[in-house]
Parts: sequence; C-alpha cells; structure tokens
Amino acid sequence: MTLGTAENPIEILLVEDNPADVELTRRLLSRAHARVHISVVEDGEVAMSYLRRQGRHSDSIRPDLIILDLNMPKKDGYEVLGEMNAAPELRGIPVMILTSTQAERARLYSYGINPSTDLWGLYQKPIDVTRFDSLIDRLIASPPESA
Repeated sequence: MTLGTAENPIEILLVEDNPADVELTRRLLSRAHARVHISVVEDGEVAMSYLRRQGRHSDSIRPDLIILDLNMPKKDGYEVLGEMNAAPELRGIPVMILTSTQAERARLYSYGINPSTDLWGLYQKPIDVTRFDSLIDRLIASPPESA
C-alpha cells in the first residue's frame, strides 16, 4: 500500500510544547501534497511513552516521521534522540529536528547524532515548505520499515 494516501496516511508524531508552533505546523502539514495524520505530544517524556506504547499510549501507531522540538520541559529533544538512538526498534524512524538556531548542530554531534543523515534533518523554525515537501516525497518513495 502506498504511503501518503487516504487509506494509508503518513503517520507523524509532533513533539512540541508551544501551542502556537503546533498550530503553525498543523497548517503547514495541511498544505502537504500527501495525506498525513498528526499526533501531538507536549514533551519528551510523553513522546517516549508514545513511542514505547506505554500507559495511555498502548495503542499508539508507530510514526513514519517524528517532528521534534529540541527545547522542551521535562525531557528535552536531545534526551529523546539519545533514547531513540539506543533503542533498535526506534532507531529507524526519521526525525525532523526543529530548532530556532543552526548553532544546535554542534550540540547534536556531541550527542552522537549527525543531522545530515537520511534519518535525521535539522530544520530551523519556521519550517520551509519546500524542504518539508521534499522530505515527504522521500518518505513516500522509501517508507521506513515498521517495527
């Protein structure tokens, strides 16, 4: 089945604590040329619960893409990335890393994360529509393997 269709939308997990950024991202995603389904969580602790299908997220759907803010309360995006990197079942999920500055690149490298690989991408807020569409095209052409 083709990813990004009405029958099989691209499953996106948006990890963002700022309601204005959530709304802006939802509007951007609504303009995507593929069908998407967005689940929103407000911090890294809830994101890991969602990804591990724990507690109230026991029936969560494995995302095809995670859009992750780096600066959040409780557990930040760096901690989420570290935990994902350590979990073989989560390592293959592409992550669109959101930041307000490109200076975060060096810090990501210090955590062992190369934001230039196929599975990671560093995006400065606000998200560039053309770059996002390119990422969606790559997901449709080569969907990540499900766990």
